[in-house]
Amino acid sequence: MHPDIEERKRGSGQGHRALEIKHTNADEYRATGSITQAQVADLDDIRFQRAVSRLHRLGERPFGEMLIELGARFLIRTEIEKLIERYINNLDPATVAAVGGRQFAPVPLHPVGAP
Repeated sequence: MHPDIEERKRGSGQGHRALEIKHTNADEYRATGSITQAQVADLDDIRFQRAVSRLHRLGERPFGEMLIELGARFLIRTEIEKLIERYINNLDPATVAAVGGRQFAPVPLHPVGAP
């Protein structure tokens, strides 16, 4: 994650907070109780990360087809190709694996109100 992107999405000083989240099944998380807009954004991030993980598990072809469709739909294929090349050239697979960067961080769940 890029801190500057997180800053723009959440506003300054908000950072990550633990949410009271009810895990309803393998692919769905729902916030319970009253939550702020920043917490909704955090929950949306979790949903997005899980969707990306599910797509990635389908393999290279479905992931590539999605990128091709995205590029064609918004006329940004060249930008996507440049971004892919930047990631390929700047990320060392061994380093990514060593720092635990191959998967998204676990969902920040904790019992709320537990002793």
